[in-house]
Amino acid sequence: MTSEPEISVFRPDRPGIRKVLGDLEAEIMELIWARPVDQGTTVRDIFEVLYERRRVAYTTVMNTMTRLAKKNFLRVEKRDQTYVYYANFTQQEFVSRFVGRILENLFVSFSGETLESLQALPDQQAAAQLRQQLDEIARRRAAEEGE
Repeated sequence: MTSEPEISVFRPDRPGIRKVLGDLEAEIMELIWARPVDQGTTVRDIFEVLYERRRVAYTTVMNTMTRLAKKNFLRVEKRDQTYVYYANFTQQEFVSRFVGRILENLFVSFSGETLESLQALPDQQAAAQLRQQLDEIARRRAAEEGE
């Protein structure tokens, strides 16, 4: 089983996955997610695409991919003299996990306010899905505390 991705930052003013990843990390993950799931990616593969967009150094891409592996976003396998990287999660799985982590944090810190805010959302279908996720968080936390 894959460990949870390390998500320690949340920037509400940034778009999409950049709320929890830096620009280069997000760009690298987006390139990896665009590839077939079972097809590994090398630093060179990513570097060549990124270099066309922005003149980034090879070592910067290598260090960023190493950091993404340490944060459990990527797993790495050594083939001969080359390191091959694979995403640990699809983009949708990653988004679901970071949304769940943020919701859990809000719920634990501000349970009443979080539920009140859900009632005020204009999209009640989305609010119902969020309430369901919060119910699951509450059940899981209660089970953990009961152990």
